[in-house]
Amino acid sequence: MDDARRQQLTDIVAAKAGVDVACAARHLALHDDDVAAALRGIDAERYTLTQRLLNKYRRDPEDALQHVALAVLQQEGIGSDSVLRAERIAALAPPVAGMVMLAEWLAYVDWEGYDSALYANIDAVAAFITGALYLPEVAANLLQTRDETVFEAQRSALAAAALLFIERHIALFP
Repeated sequence: MDDARRQQLTDIVAAKAGVDVACAARHLALHDDDVAAALRGIDAERYTLTQRLLNKYRRDPEDALQHVALAVLQQEGIGSDSVLRAERIAALAPPVAGMVMLAEWLAYVDWEGYDSALYANIDAVAAFITGALYLPEVAANLLQTRDETVFEAQRSALAAAALLFIERHIALFP
């Protein structure tokens, strides 16, 4: 590749990533002049996995929440077949454990239905929603009213509050 083309690619990467030319050139060299790979490398250097997931899935907060929970479980080596799964999740830092518990409960709602999910760790989920996410009206609906229509109307606000919670505790996440 000639110097003019290499400089052009460097300028493109620097502009797209918002980094200096030296950083862009270093990442292009590391990734054999592949612009997309260089941009991914710069992101990996600048952002944690959780930050990258939040950036990528921000348009769908619940999807972002599920991806972050999966990243935590994978990093901690907590498999779905683990006999001690609940205990290992509870042993995580409390904000991380609460977020994973909420994500798993929301997934359970999708898998088994709302009525079944009301009997799956609902007290702990409601306590997390009230205490950490500051949404007592959502928790009250889960514990008292148990109205699925109301819950579905509140679900997007719940997921958005969970993402804000993750951002406040970003240092605890992978």
